[in-house]
Amino acid sequence: VPAGTALVLARLPLDKISECLSELCAVQVLALKKLLSQEPSNGLSSDPTVPLDRLAVIFRHTNPIVENGQVHPCQKVIQEIWPVLSETLNKHSADNRIVERCCRCLRFAVRCVGKGSAALLQPLVTQMVNVYREHQHSCFLYLGSILVDEYGMEEGCRQGLLDMLQALCIPTFQLLEQPNGLQNHPDTVDDLFRLAARCPVLLPCPSAVPCPLPCPLSSSEGGEGPPGGGVGPPGGEEGPPEGWMEPWDPVPSSPLPLAQTFCRWLENSLKGLPKETTGGAIQVTHKQLTDFHKQVTSAEECKQVCWALRDFTRLFR
Repeated sequence: VPAGTALVLARLPLDKISECLSELCAVQVLALKKLLSQEPSNGLSSDPTVPLDRLAVIFRHTNPIVENGQVHPCQKVIQEIWPVLSETLNKHSADNRIVERCCRCLRFAVRCVGKGSAALLQPLVTQMVNVYREHQHSCFLYLGSILVDEYGMEEGCRQGLLDMLQALCIPTFQLLEQPNGLQNHPDTVDDLFRLAARCPVLLPCPSAVPCPLPCPLSSSEGGEGPPGGGVGPPGGEEGPPEGWMEPWDPVPSSPLPLAQTFCRWLENSLKGLPKETTGGAIQVTHKQLTDFHKQVTSAEECKQVCWALRDFTRLFR
């Protein structure tokens, strides 16, 4: 019902859409407010997933035609319900299932309004970063990639998005560097690469930097790999030294400490992968690892990273 109503609503005259959308969302917002006011000890369910899902459906299917220069009719409504969404996110910040629903709702809200939701960018990013420091829900990385996609070309938004990127990636790297981090957190890996693949628009001179997160890897920057890292290629050859990912096309010095951190993390993580199966068969060669590293760090489009990930994960099936 919400989807069908939203589709019809989107075809109304622009001056009517805002009022009708507000009424359509009001039922769900009221449900969220009621749940927020409940004491957790009163025995009643405080699960907000149903109203969150309904709001997400409404925003997903509300796609009015807005000409350049016109104020988006949904902009005011989304700004009005943001405080309730924010409070819901804070209350359930430790619950991955509910946080995912909040992020999904915000994702469709941002997509619905596009650049018209710029006023929410600063408070939304601030809350994402604060919650992510305590709870590494991968959906925040996905939502971050949506924000970069929508606002990355806006000059006034770039620095804030770069700060967001830095703040999200530091705890992400710490999570994935734990023993079996890559295997235990596949969603985080997927969402991290999706976010990284959209980073070129944030760099000052995208045309001069061919990869999303460029950095020359050297032994002075490499740091120590994970336990058991540095396993050499098959055939009894001596293992490669630190900084074993060979340099490719010369690139300018990275404008982001994050870029260097990402490349070091990727190199160390690849070195820590099992090179043989439990039966002793070769699972991945040194060349396959270096090729994958180069494909990811020199990709210019998201689809190139996706292709590289698809082919690389087949080696471990």
